[in-house]
Amino acid sequence: MNLHPGLVTGAEVFDEQWLEQPDGPEITLLVAMRAWLRPRCDAVRGVLDWSTLLRGAGLMRDGIEHFDIVMRSLRTVMPRTLDLRCRCATEMAGDEATLLQGIALLQAGRTDAAFQLLSQRLALPALSSYLKLIRWLAMDLLEAGLPIRVRERAVCYMH
Repeated sequence: MNLHPGLVTGAEVFDEQWLEQPDGPEITLLVAMRAWLRPRCDAVRGVLDWSTLLRGAGLMRDGIEHFDIVMRSLRTVMPRTLDLRCRCATEMAGDEATLLQGIALLQAGRTDAAFQLLSQRLALPALSSYLKLIRWLAMDLLEAGLPIRVRERAVCYMH
């Protein structure tokens, strides 16, 4: 049995396992998402203001507003409970990883791949409208110097 790593492209580029070690921009956005959903964390003992965090990372007022709109929209239009972890969690939830990769794909100009990825995981009824909101946030993050990396999926094939 030989294992040969290959690279998959297109809509299957992502699985949450590739975000086990997020970089600076990913951590910033992840912490902001978690703080938005759960501002109080008993394990960390304190209040973290997501907007202050994003402002400190360089996001302008419009970007902070877009982030809030994206999060509020997610919370209201999801057909199920959004899978976001507490801000003290060390592992990333699937919805968190999917959102990060959707933003990364949009920043890279890969709208079709972002649409396909988000539709598989989030199953939003109005995904094309929601994609526009996420695209605004993705561009705001780029302007602030917070590029999110597209994580390509390495696959091993057995022959």
